[in-house]
Amino acid sequence: MADPLSIAASVAGLVSLADLIVVRLIKYGRAAKNAGSESRRLADEVNLLGGTLSSLSTLADALKDDAFDNKFRMHHIEACNDTLVEIQEALKKYNSDITTKKKAMWPFTVRRVEELIKDLTRHKGTIALALSANSMEAMVQLLADVQAHQAEITAAIKDTTKITSRIHENMERRKVLDYYLEYNPQSNYDMSLHLRHSGTGRWLTRLPEFQHWLTTPNSLLWLKGIPGAGKTVLAGVVIEEALKKSTVTTPSAFFFCDYKNEKTHSIETILRVLRYQLAIQKEEAYTKLEQHYQAHHSSGLPKTPSVPSLSSLLQEMVRLFSHVFLTVDGIDECGTRADEVLETLTAIMETTDNISMALLGRDEDNIRDCLEDVCVPVEIATHKEDISEYVRAQLGDRI
Repeated sequence: MADPLSIAASVAGLVSLADLIVVRLIKYGRAAKNAGSESRRLADEVNLLGGTLSSLSTLADALKDDAFDNKFRMHHIEACNDTLVEIQEALKKYNSDITTKKKAMWPFTVRRVEELIKDLTRHKGTIALALSANSMEAMVQLLADVQAHQAEITAAIKDTTKITSRIHENMERRKVLDYYLEYNPQSNYDMSLHLRHSGTGRWLTRLPEFQHWLTTPNSLLWLKGIPGAGKTVLAGVVIEEALKKSTVTTPSAFFFCDYKNEKTHSIETILRVLRYQLAIQKEEAYTKLEQHYQAHHSSGLPKTPSVPSLSSLLQEMVRLFSHVFLTVDGIDECGTRADEVLETLTAIMETTDNISMALLGRDEDNIRDCLEDVCVPVEIATHKEDISEYVRAQLGDRI
């Protein structure tokens, strides 16, 4: 609580404090390193506030004999005092340097100076309004009312700022993610599910080799077959089973190479898309992706990420999980770049121990040479169980 005498004394004390700060700010403007124009701007605002406080001090002194209800608090005077004391303490910390040969350091950042100037301007406006009072109680009431109103405005601004920040963050996140999603394999996966007849492909999921791949990290599965054997359809089976196993700590990512789309033949595109899928499944993985993005967009024109940097980051992201399923279909459809794709993917397998990777492609010499010593291949051919399921489905439809 405050009485008329203590209010008048408090305001008078603020006038003296403001005058002291102005003098110190002027000294800093001449002697402090990196002060620039910031010290002058801050000094001008404190000086204007000091003049307004001086007028308020005169009014408070004249009204101090008025009857006064001591239930009021001088919230705004206290807030004004807090701002001035913060400036004083910061200047006092480095004040001794000004009188020595050592170059004094300016204690405020540009951002903090802007915030202080806004605070000082707000205090000045409120005090100017209180000068219209014709009694001590009216003066305090005006200050209290403005303080409450400003609190409401500040709360509303904070809420708006949070919403704006969230929108900005979402836009920034979308920009980062879109940079890595050069090709969306979801349509390929949807097509593989559409082409698959109900009940077919179950034989694959019951194979010991497949069950080992599904349950054991650091395992490589190669599904091979002649053109038209149904590798892409079975890729959908593999991805579907992996997705059933997916959890927060066990993500699944996939890619389809398509001979009709040259972009899908690039190991850079494959690595980008696999990383994108991991990033959207864990915040720490997204952070890694964002750091990589910033490193290549920090200044000037954006730099194209190299294959080693893409590969290295994928390994870092993989290590954030306990078990990761990666499925890549159509290795053979990468043409002349198939060797590079195979070498990069198998190298990632060698440097991590928590990936279950499934590769699907024709049994061609270069693919066989790369994979036959590191995995047990599974031959894909027309399976009698699939034929039985297909005939049964057709008969059911016809009946």
